[in-house]
Amino acid sequence: MVAEFLDTKKILIDFEESTYRAALHKMMGLSVEKNVEQVLERILSREKVMPTAVGKGIFLPRTIIAEKSRSEIIMALSHAGLVFEDYGTSVANIIMLFVFSPNDDYAAILAQSMRLLNDDSLRTALYDCKKPADVVTAIADWEKP
Repeated sequence: MVAEFLDTKKILIDFEESTYRAALHKMMGLSVEKNVEQVLERILSREKVMPTAVGKGIFLPRTIIAEKSRSEIIMALSHAGLVFEDYGTSVANIIMLFVFSPNDDYAAILAQSMRLLNDDSLRTALYDCKKPADVVTAIADWEKP
């Protein structure tokens, strides 16, 4: 389910940024969305109310865009871990940015993402990925019945 929303052009390996805003901005630059600043503000506003650092080095920022036809997932992986000066002491190793469409079952996509990223062996496999295609393969293999 998650693998079908992944695109190798939207996966960043060995990602580095010093601020959370800059990280999300760089990731949104890979999105098909044209109003990057507007979407970024929506995501950051939501973060103030409900932070999406879920532990184990995982961040799951997200927003829903009413007029979007298909959901996007943009991923960034950092082996060293990122400590964003504007986010506190939480370390980010995996950022999975969701730009959801109301046409997709975004609650199920998010739940599945949380399940797969909670798997220690999959997270280790993701950290070992050298190229974006490896990330898609690792997730698709994990999701196979």
